[in-house]
Amino acid sequence: MALAPLDRRMTHKLRLRHLELISAIHDYGSVLKASQQMNLTQPAVTKSLQDIEETLGLQLFVRSSRGLVATYYGEVFVRHAKNVLAQIRHSAEELQSLHEGFGGHVTVGTLLAASASLLPGAIIELKKDRPNVAITVFDGTYDVLLPRLRMGDLDLVLGRLPEGPQREGLIHEEFYAERTCLAVRRDHPLTQRKRLTLENLLDEAWLLPVPESHLRRQIERLFAQAKLHLPKNIIESMSALTNRVLLESSDVVGAFPYQVVREEVRQGKLTILPLKLPGTESPVGAIMRSPGDLRPSAAALLEHLRSVGRRLGEED
Repeated sequence: MALAPLDRRMTHKLRLRHLELISAIHDYGSVLKASQQMNLTQPAVTKSLQDIEETLGLQLFVRSSRGLVATYYGEVFVRHAKNVLAQIRHSAEELQSLHEGFGGHVTVGTLLAASASLLPGAIIELKKDRPNVAITVFDGTYDVLLPRLRMGDLDLVLGRLPEGPQREGLIHEEFYAERTCLAVRRDHPLTQRKRLTLENLLDEAWLLPVPESHLRRQIERLFAQAKLHLPKNIIESMSALTNRVLLESSDVVGAFPYQVVREEVRQGKLTILPLKLPGTESPVGAIMRSPGDLRPSAAALLEHLRSVGRRLGEED
């Protein structure tokens, strides 16, 4: 007897609970942890996984030294399962928003460039309009945040937009273009210099973003174009608090988007060195799956990001 087409088998036999179960196994890499998360017995989760794989006629997970790891089929299924679950959450939020007023939840991933002024400014404005909106913020780099965005775990990712074409299934929206500057503490010996070159700074201690970041690649390209090697004395950090303390308490030279150090410069705690960094100006904006897919609270935050972004662009 021939099997029914896959789409019919999935429609008739799979339930939302099955999608949640597969997502939990994928996230935790363990049937035991997934069962605890879903308040089910371990045998029940194992049996459900077997039923789902039998329905699909495909193996979704394999065992490894790291626990259960998704196969190629599993990764595809999980991606769509998380998108379906995200859409369910969005519809529930929209209905609740209509019924109770302006509430909801926004989950944002942010890179260094957006974390100092753009995102805080937009959150403050959003909270004036919608005080009941809950907001969750995750710091990271694109290699960590974009997969979570694709999976539906994040509504938006903010920061310097990557070079090259937009990645399939994701939309880029630019808010403003931002320059990079070299910042040091107020009394740093270099502040006495009227003119500087990259070569003058080779022996200094540098504070740089991690190699996976867009800004780090720009800095490396800048040294390469000047036919210079990257300084050997380097601290790599994406921690805003760590960076601030290092800049204000030591003689490091930090390469940062202007908005990240703007307030400390205004307060006189930091000084920007007189050295232009050509080729390091970059667009700052948002990456999303589609503006039309945003839940109401995330769409409202996006509007405030646009407004704050315009002001920052004019100021920069």
